[in-house]
Amino acid sequence: MIIAYHAIFTTYGSWLPNDPRGSYSKDVYVREIALLGKGHYGLVAPQPPPEMVSRFLFVAAGQLKHPPYVLGAECRELVAAGFGNVVDRLQIPVIECAIMSNHVHVLVWRTKYRIEYIVNQLKGAATVQLGAPYPPWTRKAWKIFLDKEDAVEACAAYVRENPMAAGLTAQHWDFVKRYGRP
Repeated sequence: MIIAYHAIFTTYGSWLPNDPRGSYSKDVYVREIALLGKGHYGLVAPQPPPEMVSRFLFVAAGQLKHPPYVLGAECRELVAAGFGNVVDRLQIPVIECAIMSNHVHVLVWRTKYRIEYIVNQLKGAATVQLGAPYPPWTRKAWKIFLDKEDAVEACAAYVRENPMAAGLTAQHWDFVKRYGRP
């Protein structure tokens, strides 16, 4: 039985369907971006060198409708404020959340809401807080369904440590209630 969800969603232009790191997209719909390289379904192992990824993203950025959306420190605070509003309104039990520069990790206990609904609510509230001139999020999210307490604990540690692994400071959001299951 599913007891928790780990959702990951990216900002616009930060992880494209034919990204050399791999992708969970099966098609590339924008011709100019499709010409940049063949997609690989799933993550590539080992990961390509950072220079290759940077070069791909730089060239691809010129083919996008809008510039890639990057969340700086101030933006991350606004995103967190939007998330907090949704968590309070829907009473979502958030175990961990990492708001990175180009993606978000959110780990929640299972609720009466589908994870897709929760993610859409979070994205919508964050977009309003950001006052973004165009949608700052990609359409979908990766969803990982967790069915064991130890898997939830391991995932929580991963999400909690993610900002520091990327060179950001530790994150402590008011809407995160690390302990206590609903």
